[in-house]
Amino acid sequence: MLSACVPTTGFRDIIQHPGKYELIYYGYLQNNPDTYKVSANNKDFFLTKDTVVPSVQSLYLLENTHINEGDEVLDIGTGAGIQAVFAAEKATKVIATDLNPNAVLNTKNNAIYHGVADKIEVRQGDLFAPIKANEKFDVIIFNISYPYDKNSIALWEVHERFFAQVKKHMKPDATIFYQAGWLWNVPKIVAMIENNGLLITKMNMLNMLRLNRQPIVFTIQEAAGARAKARKTVQ
Repeated sequence: MLSACVPTTGFRDIIQHPGKYELIYYGYLQNNPDTYKVSANNKDFFLTKDTVVPSVQSLYLLENTHINEGDEVLDIGTGAGIQAVFAAEKATKVIATDLNPNAVLNTKNNAIYHGVADKIEVRQGDLFAPIKANEKFDVIIFNISYPYDKNSIALWEVHERFFAQVKKHMKPDATIFYQAGWLWNVPKIVAMIENNGLLITKMNMLNMLRLNRQPIVFTIQEAAGARAKARKTVQ
């Protein structure tokens, strides 16, 4: 069990980026050199070496994800559990999933550390495989690696499966917060979204030139419902 005061090796790197939330890498713990400490928006998270270290993309997703009081949330690709822990501040229930069993363990430990383990259920598996057929959510968060060059094109297969399956787990008026960077990826993303009866209602982007990143967060809803709601609002 992690204590409230955990000594690190003394390393401290504030990741400079244009977003509002702060990201700090503290390095490995003195008493457990296999565990890495990260601070995201003033909350500490701990992860093992084979769990993906939270990045500025993850932080930008967090900054642009909106959770309402009482929401039921699905966090896919939870990693160290950052999205899940912050979502639990307002949500009544969060299901967090990851393919990596060690990421699942990290998220469970971080949920305990932040006192929200009663709200977060962590499951191991690929995309919606750990989700029951009748489970539906108000908010679905997607934070999985995306293609960043010609050699990583195969990563689109995971994203394509996500959009093909996600509507089955969306409540009426549900919202997806989807993170995938680089402007050259946008046409592919738009096609996947629209081909599956979904609609982009908002797109936020930062150009992080120093870090060679272009994080983009898409706010997505079911197309027919979003259009009907928009028409009603205009009337």
